[in-house]
Amino acid sequence: MAKWKKLLAQMATDVAPTSYTYQDAGSVLSHLGFELAPHGSGSHRKWRHRTPSGNTVIIGLVEKGSGTLKPYLIRDMVAQLRENDLLPPDLE
Repeated sequence: MAKWKKLLAQMATDVAPTSYTYQDAGSVLSHLGFELAPHGSGSHRKWRHRTPSGNTVIIGLVEKGSGTLKPYLIRDMVAQLRENDLLPPDLE
């Protein structure tokens, strides 16, 4: 299994996701086909993906350099992926 898939599998089953960085989440999202939306000078980043049905999924993360993301950001990311059927089938 690819490294990003292992990471996503961990994120999807982690009840207290406290050890994931912005780079971890960004790597997973880019492998799933998300693109980083244009942004200003702040730390908030929007990742977006157009589904085959034409919907646009937007996931917000905070890029604060070093350190880990807040657990709610990882939980929200995984919930959005599940809600939009974007998790690889072998992870469900």
